[in-house]
Amino acid sequence: MAVTSITYSITRWLFEDNLLPRNATVLEFGESNWNGDIRDDELADDIKKHAVDKKERATLLARLRKLSNSDMQTRLFGTAKIFYRLYYGCRKVDSIDLNGTDAAIAHNLNEDYISDEPVDVTINNGTAEHVFFAGRVFQSMHRCTKPGGMMVHQGPLINGWVDHGFYNFQPTLFYDLARQNNYDILFFVGQNRPFQVVQIESHDDVMAVTQSPGFPANPSFFVVFRKPDSDTDFAVPMQGFYAGTISEPIREAWHQE
Repeated sequence: MAVTSITYSITRWLFEDNLLPRNATVLEFGESNWNGDIRDDELADDIKKHAVDKKERATLLARLRKLSNSDMQTRLFGTAKIFYRLYYGCRKVDSIDLNGTDAAIAHNLNEDYISDEPVDVTINNGTAEHVFFAGRVFQSMHRCTKPGGMMVHQGPLINGWVDHGFYNFQPTLFYDLARQNNYDILFFVGQNRPFQVVQIESHDDVMAVTQSPGFPANPSFFVVFRKPDSDTDFAVPMQGFYAGTISEPIREAWHQE
């Protein structure tokens, strides 16, 4: 549950492309810390570039300098909060985590979580794969996100990451979730070392990307969902192969595995 170079680079791109909400309310499913593969001076340069308000820019730079002299836990969790404030504009980040800081909401994510007030953005930054009833994370995030809001997911994909968590998710999970719940979807695959990120344009492109020679040995997904503007209950998907909702090329590829 860390802000990695993948998290950072894609979030920065979304911000620069005006795809992130401004002054957002944010709820993390798993409290994120700073992974450390983005240097503090790179974050400082981005603060200078993207924090347009002079007072806000000075505040974030001062916090970053102060954190450099703090203990490890304070520095890692505090730097992640600066990241969220810079790119989502949030003055405060609420987090659900049984093993986070004292500020986190102590809740077992195997059980449903319902927020009193839905938020603009919910984030699963490498948490769901550690939760046995992982589907409840997706359901709770849906329920905690405002209509038109965003749900951001990151975690291990397909192979690699041996014994990292209970699950490595498959692309069909996210495409079937999006289809069943009418989410708009952006899907990225990458790895931290050596750094690599590629966008998968559609479900039909999954096989070509994942079977290419340069596909990472330890891939991570980064998925962004946007809820419809009309509020609807969470709908549990059936896998597209069995629901008859996938294209013929995907069906043929499924048989070739």
